[in-house]
Amino acid sequence: FFERGLMHRTLDPEIRSHIQCRWGRAPETALCERYNGDKIDIWSTGCIMEELILLRPIFRGTDLLDQFDKIFDIIGTPDLTILNDIFIATDCRQKQKKDYNVLFGFKYDPVTKTLTSGVSPEGIDFLDCLLTFDHRTRPTAEEALSHPFLKTFHNPMDEPTKEFLVDEHQAKVYSTAEWKSIIWQMIEEFVPPSWINDEDDIADD
Repeated sequence: FFERGLMHRTLDPEIRSHIQCRWGRAPETALCERYNGDKIDIWSTGCIMEELILLRPIFRGTDLLDQFDKIFDIIGTPDLTILNDIFIATDCRQKQKKDYNVLFGFKYDPVTKTLTSGVSPEGIDFLDCLLTFDHRTRPTAEEALSHPFLKTFHNPMDEPTKEFLVDEHQAKVYSTAEWKSIIWQMIEEFVPPSWINDEDDIADD
């Protein structure tokens, strides 16, 4: 239910927060509609992770204010200096952070005492990092991948990073004929990646 794939930069400064479903929207996109930093996907990843655990969205706000109320119910109310740095804080009732171990942690069958569901302490810490309210201290994708929770899957040699995508045509208005010309030029200028032949060699083997 989230709009994913937002980790790119655009030449259009008028990017709007409503491109995302409210339940997975990073706080900074709701507070500043022109913010389009790459860490908004980190927050959304945390929302997806908690839904996979609980089998339901956890921040089910009915409007913007209720959305923040739902967020603060779980992560607690951020320090007012942080709120003031990000936006002009209104009267905000302080809420304590929920115990993630109770909310997401291991659960056991009451009879057999066997593990039935839940997340390890490392997983809870990982989720806590992803759901950092202040995007300035929220981990980057590279930092998140190096978290101990992902140590089984983390391979720095196989996690290439790319430059942010800048689509020079995104904010332009073209006729159908102009679009055809642009697309044809892109096809003619396309250079296959070097690894494509490597995959052919593997298939032949």
